[in-house]
Parts: sequence; structure tokens; C-alpha cells
Amino acid sequence: MHRVLIPPQAGHAEQVTITDPNRVHYLLHVLRVRVGERLECFDGKGRRRSGPITQCTPRQVTVSIDQQADDPSPRVRLTLAQSLIKPERFAWVIQKATELGVAEIIPVLTSRTTVQPRVTDGTHRLERWRRIAEEAAAQCGRATVPTIASPQPFDTFLKTLNGCTVLLLTLAEPGPPLVQYVGELDGSHAVVVLIGPEGDFTPGEVALAKEHGARIAQLGHATLRSETAAVAALAILQHGWGIL
Repeated sequence: MHRVLIPPQAGHAEQVTITDPNRVHYLLHVLRVRVGERLECFDGKGRRRSGPITQCTPRQVTVSIDQQADDPSPRVRLTLAQSLIKPERFAWVIQKATELGVAEIIPVLTSRTTVQPRVTDGTHRLERWRRIAEEAAAQCGRATVPTIASPQPFDTFLKTLNGCTVLLLTLAEPGPPLVQYVGELDGSHAVVVLIGPEGDFTPGEVALAKEHGARIAQLGHATLRSETAAVAALAILQHGWGIL
């Protein structure tokens, strides 16, 4: 069954009418849906509604709702704080992190970040990232879409971590393997995974993160690409918690 993201306030219990030109075009000309086919509409906040398509026109697609459900809230709210890397690699991280169930993605600017965002690109870049997350959610069957924040400096980000358990992945300082934390954090409400840039965090950044309560963790002794480390860490945690 095909899936499409709709605004949370769209439609009502018995019917959903999709009028967004981009989504209508995608449904009609890419997925080639037809009257009578079933379509699932999810709102990005955890609610999914589905039913047969009753009308297809160049301007709208109408679905008669006969099933609806709300996804349960995850027992662990997982956030990925990813150091900004090359655009195509960061886009890949967003896609995979969405598939792996993160609730939020926060781009972070560190001392060794080689990609510095331009102010003029801000809105366009953020819209693109959110679109990638929406498409990944639709593809993988999620009814929620992760929040994506604007890039923020490393020290600014650390000041927002009150109440969160933070795992900083680094080779700059010895630490226990990440898998060791799986059992310890199973009951935690909010866990943040912090991934550095290609050159890793500096010793000063590691020390600063520890001052804010971050715990050091490692994936092994191999030097992984930043995007590889992010996906490996998320997969280990989610698998360990029985979510994958």
C-alpha cells in the first residue's frame, strides 16, 4: 500500500482530501494511484489513516477512511546530534537515521567541521533536509517524522542537554563499547548520540562535553567515516532495545 504524508489537521475521521500540488503530482504521475486503490495517510506525529481512494483529479486525491491508528510512543526518545559533514553525506545520514527511528536530528558545528553553512542557504537547506526525512519516513513505514533543527555551535548545543543522557562517540579518549550502554539506558527517557566530524572531536570538545554530563563510548578501534559511525551507533542501540 502506498503512503503519503499529510498535515496533522488535514481531513477528518471519515475522509482525507489531499490538495498539495506536489503530493497530488507524486501520487498521480509517479505512483500512478487509481480510484479503488488503498492509500495510507500519516501525519508525521504518529497517526495513520487508510482507506480506498474515491476520487483522483489533477488537483486533489480523496481517500475514504476505514482504518486509523496511533503509533505508540517509543520508550526511549533517541536524538542524533551529528556534526555537519559534506551535503550529500549529511543527507544520507538524515535518511538512514529516519529509517532507524530517531526522534530528532541536530546538526552541530565543531572545531573540525569542514562544511560551514552559509546564512543565505539556511531556509532552503532546512527544507531540503526535512523533505528527505519525510520521504524516508514514508518509505520505511513510520507514522512520525523526526524534527530537524538548524545547525548550532557545539558549545551552544551542550547547554541544551539538561535531563538527557548523552553518548559521545570518539576515538580521542578511551571509553567502553557502545553496546555496554544498551542495558543501562533501556529505561532512559531521552538519549542523545553525539557524532563528530571526519577529524573527530578535539580533546577540548571531549572535555567540555564531559563537563555537561556526556559519557564516552566507542564503536571499536577502526576509524569510521562520520556517517558510518552515526548509522552503526543508532542501529546498535535500537537493536539492543528490541526496536529493530
